Order: sequence, then C-alpha cells, then structure tokens
Amino acid sequence: MVTLVTLATCSPWIVQSAVEILSLDSTTPIEWLPESFPPRQAYGLFCREFESGDVVVASWPECTLGSPAIDRFIAAATGPNAPRNAGGKLWFESAVAGTTALERLTSPPLSLDRDTAIERLKGVLVGPDGRQTCLIIALTEAGLTDRRRATAWIRDTLLRTATTEADDLHLAGSVVDNVTVDEASAESLHVYGGPAALAIFLLTWWSLRSMRYALLVFLLSLVCVGLCFVSLRLCGDRMNPVLIVMPLLVLTLGVSGGIHLVNYLGEASQQGDEQMVAWRAIALGWVPCSLSAGTTALGLASLVISELEPIRVFGFHSALGVLATLAVLFLIVPGVYSRWPIRRATGGDVEASATSSRFAAGVVRSAGPIVVVAAIAMLVAVVGVPGIRTSVAIDTLFTAESRMIRDYHWLEQAIGPLVPVEVVLRFGEASDIRPAERLDAVQEVGAALRDLPEVSGVLSAATFLPDLPAASGSRAAARKAIVARKLEANLASLTDMRIIRDTGREQLWRVTARTSALAGIDYSEFLDEVRRRVDPVVVAHGGAAHGLTADYTGAMPLINAIQKTLLHDLFTSFLSACLVISLVMMVVERSVVAGLVAMIPNVFPMVLLFGLLGWTRLALDIGSVMTASVALGMAVDGTFHFMTFFRRGLSRDEGGADDAGGAAATRVGAVYEAFRHSAPALTQSAIVCGLGILAFAGSSFAPTRRFAWMLSLLVATALVGDLVVLPALLASRVGRWFEPRRSKNS
Repeated sequence: MVTLVTLATCSPWIVQSAVEILSLDSTTPIEWLPESFPPRQAYGLFCREFESGDVVVASWPECTLGSPAIDRFIAAATGPNAPRNAGGKLWFESAVAGTTALERLTSPPLSLDRDTAIERLKGVLVGPDGRQTCLIIALTEAGLTDRRRATAWIRDTLLRTATTEADDLHLAGSVVDNVTVDEASAESLHVYGGPAALAIFLLTWWSLRSMRYALLVFLLSLVCVGLCFVSLRLCGDRMNPVLIVMPLLVLTLGVSGGIHLVNYLGEASQQGDEQMVAWRAIALGWVPCSLSAGTTALGLASLVISELEPIRVFGFHSALGVLATLAVLFLIVPGVYSRWPIRRATGGDVEASATSSRFAAGVVRSAGPIVVVAAIAMLVAVVGVPGIRTSVAIDTLFTAESRMIRDYHWLEQAIGPLVPVEVVLRFGEASDIRPAERLDAVQEVGAALRDLPEVSGVLSAATFLPDLPAASGSRAAARKAIVARKLEANLASLTDMRIIRDTGREQLWRVTARTSALAGIDYSEFLDEVRRRVDPVVVAHGGAAHGLTADYTGAMPLINAIQKTLLHDLFTSFLSACLVISLVMMVVERSVVAGLVAMIPNVFPMVLLFGLLGWTRLALDIGSVMTASVALGMAVDGTFHFMTFFRRGLSRDEGGADDAGGAAATRVGAVYEAFRHSAPALTQSAIVCGLGILAFAGSSFAPTRRFAWMLSLLVATALVGDLVVLPALLASRVGRWFEPRRSKNS
C-alpha cells in the first residue's frame, strides 16, 4: 500500500518528466562522440577554421545557372531580414550556389571563359548537363539549435520563391539528415507506441487469464517506464533516436517479469495455506526473478562502456528501468495476490501441462541429435562472425522508398555525390614553400583525388585560380611570376570564400572531394586510399621538414569513426556482459563447467543471428548493434526460471540417483518437471516481448525497425534455446555436471 501511495503521489512529476524529455530535440551524430574523440576534435577544428560542416543542400528542376529564384532566396536568407532565433542570432552563416562560383571564375582577374569555368565546377556545384546547380546553406550554432524550424523555413521559402510543387523540391545534407532522423524516430514512438502498448496489454491478459492482474502488471510496468524518463531528466541526458525504443523495451521486460512472478504465485497457491501464499511465492521466486532482472540489467548496463552517447544513455537508463520493475512488482503484486488470488479453471492448466509433457518427451528422446545440430550450427555461424560490418550511412537509416533517399538519388544524379572528404594542407608560419608552389601542391592533391573512381568532383583554390605554366624557359618563368603575383592578389578573395585561411600561425589550403552517399562505399578503405594518394604529394613538396602537413577530415572520416566505434561496442559490450553473466551462472550452479554449459543456450541466439549477418555481409546500424547485449540479458531470464524448477526436481528425486542409470532418470524427471512448471510462462513471456517489440518493425526509421525485428528474432531463438537446447543438454550426458555432488561422488 505504501508503494502504491508513493507512486500515485509521484505520478504528476513522472508525467511531467516524460513530456519534457520527449519534447526535446535529439542529439546530432557529431554529439554522439565524446569531445575527446580525435575525429570529433579534427572535425570541430575544421569547422572553426573554415565553416560549419552542417549544411542544407537544396535544388529543384528549374534551379539552373542564372535562375532569379536563387538570388531571391540568397537575399532572403542572408539579407537584413534574414531569419533569427528568439535571441536575435542568425540561423544561416552563408548561402551560395553554382552561380556565385561561376561569377568568380568568369570575372577578373581570372576571367575564364564560361565553358571552362562550368567544367571546373561540375560534380560539385554544377551538374553533368552544365546547367543544373544547387544551393548550399550553412547553419550557425543558433540555426542548429533550431534546426527543425530553420529547415522548415528553407522549405517554405523555396516553395514561395522557387517552385510551387513540393515533390519537385529536393533537400539533403547533414542538417536535413538530422531533422529527418528526429522526425522519423519521434514518429515511430507516436505512431507505433500506442498500438504496441495495447498489444502488450492484450497479450498480458491472454497470458495471465485475468483482466485485473493484466492491468496491474501493465500499469506498474508503465510507471517504471516513467521512472526512466525521471532518471533521464535528473541526469540531464537528452532524447536521441536510440532512446525511442527504450519505453517499449522496459514495458515488455516489466510485463515479462510480472508474468513470471504471477506464475510463482500460482505455484505457491497450490502448496497450502492461502494466507502464506505471498511469502511462499517470494521464497520460491525471488532468486530467479532477481537473477533474471539483474542479468538483463547487466546486459543493458554493458552498453555503458560505449563511446557513443545514444548507446551509453540507452543502456544506463534501461538498466535502471528493469531494476525498478523488479522492485515495484515484488513490493505490490504478492500483497495484492494474497488478498485477491486468481481463480482459474483447471482445464486449461491440465491441457497446457499435457502439451508441455509431450514436447518435453520429444526433446528428451532427441537430446543427442539436438545437441549435435546446435553445436554444428554455432560453429558454422562463428566462422561468419568476422565478416560483420557496421554502417551509419544515410542509406542504412531509411528505406529505399523514403523521401530522404529519393531526394539523395535525385541530387546525386542532377548535381553529383554529396558526401565531402576534406583534405587540409597546413603550411606552417616558418614554411619556405612559396604561394605558387603551394598552389602546385593543391593541384596535385586535387588530381590525385580526382583519379579515384569514387570521386565525382574536387573543389579547391586551384578551381578559382589560373593554371600555372608548365613549360620551361625564360618566357615561361616570366609568365609564372605574373601568375604568382595574381595568385597572391587573389588570396584575400579565397579567404572570403573559406578555401584558404591564414590563422597567423599557419596558412591552410582546403581541398574538398565529393563521393556518393548511396553507393555503398567502404569508407575505411576509401580513406586509406585517399591517404595513400595524398601523402606522397605532401612528401614530394617537402613535408613536415618544410612546414607542410595534411589533415583528413569532413563528414566521411567522422562517419567512419562512428562505424568503427559501433563495431568495437558490439563486441566489447557483448563480451563483457557475457563474462559477468557467466560468472553469475557459475556461482548459481556452484560449478564452473555447469555454469559454462548453462550459458550455451543463452549465447546460441546471438551466435546464430550475428554469424548469419557476417556471412551475408549485411551492415549493422546503431540500433542493431545493441541487440546482442540486450538479448543476452533477456535470454538468461528463461534459463534461470527453467533451472529453478530443474534443480527443485533434482532435489526431490535425489535419493534415487545411486547409479548412472538412476542419475540419468532423475535428470530426465527434473527436465519434465521444469517443463511442466516453467514452459508456459517462458512461452507467454517470449510472445509478449517478441510481439510487443515487433510492433516497431513498421517504422520508417531503419535503426528502430532493425532493432525491433532483430530483437524479436533473438527472443524467439532464445525460447528455442531455453526449451530445446537447454533441456537436451540437461538430458544428455553433459547434464551430469548439473547433478548434486553427492550423486556424482556415489
């Protein structure tokens, strides 16, 4: 009663916390990485030295060179009436188009002819047809904070000034990616959260066959979901796309624990005085329920070691939510049950018991072949595990039919690839390399990048400066000197265009190459190839000895760093969770070997699924990486509950285990008892968890969808592990390790 009153009193605060957390913008991918992470530091330095890498790329069929709509938009975005936030700070840092760059190239002092100038801009700001161009709008810090409103302003303004057809307007870029991720992840919760919660409630009702207890367990689990939002608020953590699945996950885990607790209460009610049913149930079930919730929390908490904020925050607060459900359910449900027990018809229980017995008999008869097949399947899967790869590229975040992917396809065909790779040549203050020679180095770097098949275009100082004479002789030397003077005279304008920067301590020359966001490029291999091509150019021009170094940054190195971190997190979090849970299992089973054997059905689902993904080379995203540790914790739940009744069966028949045959018969009998008492609850719990999470499989946000179907598949496979592989191991010769010591000694 005290717990119920406390929760009721705190409910307004819980609701307020949930509303505040869900109303916040989620974090951007660069914020997922810690500030000490080298790629983030390099990218942040690049943004401070040149310009924000957070841009919106916009185009439409009539967005051609010389289009007056481009000028109208640039005037609206950067003029005296440019949009600002509530504090008066501008949203946009700059807005440029191919027209702006073309004017620079065709005007004095360069005065290139129009065709040559357009050729230089193809694949970056001008399309293959020589006419189509795009707008590139860079956002300020204030604009990023209001990125949803800023992006909406861009879209609305272009629909007023450029095109009236919404389908003809195509937006892309990092800011649009972030906004679309925010909207898609929030939509997943708003659209699928309610139906998923309803499905979970109905499945709970079906499992418990009591509306009263289904409602009680559901509401208590829902309150614990609210407590997760309270912990988010207290810790100052923000919403992110990964956290969208947290409420439903904690709800399903809470309901699952409630089903098992009510099952123990039902067992206790059949053993005598109803006045003591709550205490008998607690005595019978507190250890397996605590171990189940504890190991699930350990699996989730293992994600805290991740360097990526979304995974770390998800693991921490989900673990707190699971532990909260354990405490709340034990404090309330047994007391309610002792006053108002469930009165069930015996027919359903008898039929369920008969079904469990028949299934158990089949497993026991085929124990040997089951163990062999499971072992072979795991070995084959393990061979494929090294092939696992990860990706956070845009094509792994959305379906091929989504508006975002369609816009990327259109822009890459009309203009060129959109993912930038930035090479910054740094000439130190003491560098003796002259400006003309620096331009030589930039041209050679640009040529090296342009030779890569993945690169569509290169933009650098060489794009906006005259070519240096290649011939020798006195006349060539004179012409080269003239061009060098023009180059020095143009450095100021290139500084304004953020292509060359002079910091006082060093001079920076920027070379930007563009690659496709949708071509499935292996970013790690591509970046290695970029370094192999550029490093010799740096060395040929003197390298560090002459004050010249090269930095590699931009969106692609950042994405590559996130992908490597994801792969590292997958293995480290899973292995750490597996190690800790294995130690717990050894302590519970009082045997190192028995504990390791009991872990086989728990790692069985993860090995099979991730081995298959390794064999098929399907990329894992930020959502699917978390499923291994989460599913491991959930799989152990069933093992603890099954082993509780198995050990109870062994202790009852221990006296008949005087020889090998008797010991085997005792194990088989204990397997039958474990099936009879735990199989229905394990099946119901798996159905609730699997189908509840599967509701998100329809989400348009791919990480949420993959998390849903992968976790549901792992839950289903974990049920096979607990009700097929584990009983087969216990009934086979391997099961001797689980016999009480007195039986083994005799």
